[in-house]
Amino acid sequence: MKRAKSGQKSGKVQTRILLLGNPNCGKSTLFNALTGGHAKTGNWHGVTVGVSEREAVLAEGKRAVIADLPGIYSLSEPNMEERFAKAEVDKGGYDAALVVADALTLSRSLRLFFDAARTAPRVLLAVTMCDLLKRRGGFLDEKALSRKIGAPVICINAHSRADIRRLKAFLVRELHRLSNREGDCAPSGMEIPASTAGSGGRSAFASGSNVRTAFQTSSGGRTAFQTNSISEHLLTSAGRNGQTEHSCEGREREISLAGIWSGGAYRESRADKFLYNPFFAVPLFFLTMLAVFFVAFANKMPGVVLKDLLERAISEGIGKNLAAKIAEAGAADAASGFVSALFSGLGMLLSFLPQIAILYFALFLMEESGYMSALAFMTDGIFRKVGLTGRAAFSVLMGFGCSAAAILTTRGLENKRLQKRAILILPYVSCSAKMPVYLAVVSAFFEHKFLALAAIYFTGLLFVFAAAFLLKAIFPADGDFVMEIAHLQIPSLRLVLKSLLFYLKQFIMKIATVVAAVLVVMWFMLSFTFSFRYVGEGGSGCMAEILCRGLRYLFYPMGIRDWRIALSAVTGLIAKESVAGMLSVFYGEELSCAMSAVSALAFTVFIMTCAPCVSAIAAAAKELGWKTALGYAAAQTGIAFLLSYAVYGMLMHGIASSAVIAAALIAVAAGSAIKYKRAGRKREKIYGRRADKAQRFHR
Repeated sequence: MKRAKSGQKSGKVQTRILLLGNPNCGKSTLFNALTGGHAKTGNWHGVTVGVSEREAVLAEGKRAVIADLPGIYSLSEPNMEERFAKAEVDKGGYDAALVVADALTLSRSLRLFFDAARTAPRVLLAVTMCDLLKRRGGFLDEKALSRKIGAPVICINAHSRADIRRLKAFLVRELHRLSNREGDCAPSGMEIPASTAGSGGRSAFASGSNVRTAFQTSSGGRTAFQTNSISEHLLTSAGRNGQTEHSCEGREREISLAGIWSGGAYRESRADKFLYNPFFAVPLFFLTMLAVFFVAFANKMPGVVLKDLLERAISEGIGKNLAAKIAEAGAADAASGFVSALFSGLGMLLSFLPQIAILYFALFLMEESGYMSALAFMTDGIFRKVGLTGRAAFSVLMGFGCSAAAILTTRGLENKRLQKRAILILPYVSCSAKMPVYLAVVSAFFEHKFLALAAIYFTGLLFVFAAAFLLKAIFPADGDFVMEIAHLQIPSLRLVLKSLLFYLKQFIMKIATVVAAVLVVMWFMLSFTFSFRYVGEGGSGCMAEILCRGLRYLFYPMGIRDWRIALSAVTGLIAKESVAGMLSVFYGEELSCAMSAVSALAFTVFIMTCAPCVSAIAAAAKELGWKTALGYAAAQTGIAFLLSYAVYGMLMHGIASSAVIAAALIAVAAGSAIKYKRAGRKREKIYGRRADKAQRFHR
């Protein structure tokens, strides 16, 4: 695919279009529909965290580069997450801005539309979720709205293929028509309210139909309110003192939408009543996940049955038969050994596909239904007690899929200190790459896999909240929790399956490329000496043994004496799946010969709490800088060793030895707290004169 750089043409690409819109208005869904891409979508705030570009084929064979930007309320004063969208708009190099507006909250979206009209060469308006608007008894006259604002308007359902074809034709027609106009100013006839010009505040609230807004102050008070009618375009912003006030320049000219748009009447459904009930929503989530774990990991359930069938088909059906044929053909022992080891590792990893599919099918259903927003709202009180806000729930749940992607979603948090806390706790969330490691250990030492895995994931959540509570003292920060809750809806099965298939495809590609490369390199180092003499897999004097002899002493306090376990753990820095792959290469299904059950438990704690893979560290470096990210990764690994030592010591030698290790952990935590507090005071002295500006930047 050819992409055009800013302001340049590439191949047959004729134009570059920016997708602008408030959070959770359907931009990414439109982006995927127009381009055939696979940008992350979800019915909750903050899904898009960076700029995604892809070429699209519009009507009449016309081509364009579509850029999907993070959600933004106003170009006047963006918050930490929105600055990426504003920077892309200010940079220029695009031909038009397609502002995407939610039909249920149209009045608020017009604020961003008028901001874009002053900056963009051309501006168009696409109103999504019109099907929901009709369902709630509302209406929208797109021709009257177009005349009112003096710009082209189209009403669409982003999930309708017919509407997407109409949108493609609309883009070609209107951009061609607008290109014939003279000048780059806002389209003639556009009525821009004076109240939107130069306003310094964000559009935090709106008197729009079907807007459920959650607001929580730093003192802990939380309110939720709903407005059910609108007759004009009202723009409000949150004042610095936490009070809601109108735009600083008044409302000399407001756009009346009477007779053009009505949001209809919102009726709270039974699902709303249940999911926004604090005594129902959170327990429902845990019960749902427990049921999913049972289907995926309990004995004789679909997940386990399919896993065993797939593993036998790859490891034995393909790997062993191919190795046997190579041996019969008279090839060297190294060739047959290589094939057997490679397919053994890959077969074990790929066999987890059915279980991963079951788990993430449930998560994608929750994302598309809007349940994520309800969960964030209902868990805000819990996260507030450990120094975060309800928005951290999005990042934590994303962490079960990929730590790197979850770290990027922390841009949606209220300020930089909250973001730093969230990034530090996310490695304790068990991502999908750790699942094969857990299953390898659980299969060897535990009879009831379902209960063991549920306990592991639940313990991981306890680590998350414990770490957040400790970091609250190191990085003190308060943030008001303001979030628009997504519309609850029946998820589209087609979109859920599309997301699931794309995720599974990415998993297979990672196993077939990165993890396979690690296995090949490790097999070579395990099978040959430095003089390139073949000694067999794990033979005496091989390269890996010589290099990892010293490393094994770090695992002695866990009761592990085999250097091959240490080597397997180290490969997890590249990809956590490779740990399970190496264990399979070394031991197959005989992992219990390498360590005791207590050592296996300590090893599992180490995998749960150690530094994430390279891609997650790189994502953290993108947000915090390489020096900080590497420092955090090293500290997390050190703490992981101490925690695993404490678990082994407590189970094998009683409370006395674990108390010594606990004292070491407290000393490390106290030292880190003192260090970062001193560093914070130094930064405050250096940048004290810019405090007001920094506060506004991260508000």
